[in-house]
Amino acid sequence: MNKLLKKIISFVIVALSVATVATVAGCGGNAETSWYVDQSDGNFNKSLFYRNESYDRGADPSTIWVSEEENAEDGGYFYSYVTATSTINAFRGKNLTDWQDLGGVFRPNLNESWAYMNYWAPSVRYDEEEQKYFMFYNATWKDKGKNRFYLSLAVSDSPMGPFVEYTDEDKGEGEPLIDFVKIAESSPYFEQYKKGYEYESGYMSVIDPEQFVDPISGKKYLLFVHDKGAAYTTSEIYIMEMKDWYTPLYETITKLTENGRTTVGGLTESDDGTVNEGPFMYYRNGTYYLTFSVNVYNEASYQVRQAISDSPTGPFRKIAYEDGGAIITTDGLAIYTRSSGHASILDIGGEPYISYHTFFNDEDIGNGRKIRIDKLEFITNKEGIEIMSANGPTVTPQYLPEKISGYKNVARKAYVTATGGENGSSTYYINDGTLKMHTFSETEEFMMNKNGSVNLSFDDYVTARAIIVYNSRAYKNAFSAAKIEIEYQGKDGKSVKCSTDNLKFNFSLYASVDYKLIYAGASVVAEFNEMKIKNVKITFSSDNDVIGIPEIVILGKEGKAQ
Repeated sequence: MNKLLKKIISFVIVALSVATVATVAGCGGNAETSWYVDQSDGNFNKSLFYRNESYDRGADPSTIWVSEEENAEDGGYFYSYVTATSTINAFRGKNLTDWQDLGGVFRPNLNESWAYMNYWAPSVRYDEEEQKYFMFYNATWKDKGKNRFYLSLAVSDSPMGPFVEYTDEDKGEGEPLIDFVKIAESSPYFEQYKKGYEYESGYMSVIDPEQFVDPISGKKYLLFVHDKGAAYTTSEIYIMEMKDWYTPLYETITKLTENGRTTVGGLTESDDGTVNEGPFMYYRNGTYYLTFSVNVYNEASYQVRQAISDSPTGPFRKIAYEDGGAIITTDGLAIYTRSSGHASILDIGGEPYISYHTFFNDEDIGNGRKIRIDKLEFITNKEGIEIMSANGPTVTPQYLPEKISGYKNVARKAYVTATGGENGSSTYYINDGTLKMHTFSETEEFMMNKNGSVNLSFDDYVTARAIIVYNSRAYKNAFSAAKIEIEYQGKDGKSVKCSTDNLKFNFSLYASVDYKLIYAGASVVAEFNEMKIKNVKITFSSDNDVIGIPEIVILGKEGKAQ
């Protein structure tokens, strides 16, 4: 057996920001690679990993990634815009862990503006043609009453703000951009109120605006919610085409969802209660995905669901919960996190992530809400439909997108074999990119006996930087330690083998022993100096007879190692 590594270069330790450096079995007589085992005391390398922290307080996040190419001065950051009372606030950060509080990036003149409170649910996107950032929001019109919600627009040259309320030259700041009393009375969506009622005919209480540009037609759309907080018994989602971001086309309004129904006007029932809110639209491979939150925002059951269509204006069909319809939910996780809702999706160098909020104190809404971000995958459910599935909610360290770290999950291109697999269990789940998060996840774990092993091999050497071995979500199927053996290319070009000691899973940080629960997305991690690898073998230790392996990730670089 090779001797233990003793020599650790101090400046590398500082660069990795890893508090605990573990000695493991050496790799080659010259110890030409150094190993680091992180997360053993809760610290982690922020150049490779991120964690959903608790100080980024806010609700209804609209999160975007701004590249340096898009904005030379303020690019290279994530920006997350959140609900407030008399402002719209924002955070920004480079690594998804450390966030800078920007405060109010939109501070309307409350003495002159039409609105004075309830500045909620901002939607921010960059328009390449105008080279400006557009923020839609809802607020209360002070001249109409404290429970009267309308939609309007603010614009900025920078994602940092300041955003300035858009005003029509003829109207000044006297009214919101969108007012549905302007709908033609012949429209099926014109709401006729009886004389003497508190609302004028045509008024529609709306919240949660969201912008969408159809990548096929180039048309601009605004989604919004017909809010049950007014005189309605339900909240449902609508869409309206925009001539440009300043000009609504009221005649194009279309309803996209109906509460308790899979489709608008359909007979098939759905279990989404009386709330469909917080919409977002995403396009992929000919399918339009409508995401929305169901149940009530202050309840633990608040969650993000999905519906699909071949057109941005529908008809949309909701995916049933039991068929994987919940993109992200705290179902089964309520011991340490609750209420995941009101999501937006951001592409980070082509990798989709989902941003959402949960309760700030992880118990109830009493202390407000906080922002979280997790990886979003597309999987095929048992109906043969490609659906969204989030690897979250997580409170454990996760690997950063390639655009930020410079490394991607090269394990997805590995050939996987295993010994000791349970009958009917497939190694496909070891490197499909997904984690089983809740009862009705449409992804599974590879089940194996505790004496088995998993092997990932490549046709040729690939560059690697870290290995992540995810643990089972089921306490009864958790492993207690993992040993990693690697075949890599030495300096002389010859194949060299090395191994870690047993890397212990940190039950004190990433599990509740009392409740017999493993935290979602928990893992053991080995980091090492960048090297060329060809084969990885992992063996496990456990007190359980059967263990589950949801995913093994190898952080590396695309293409053959040089």
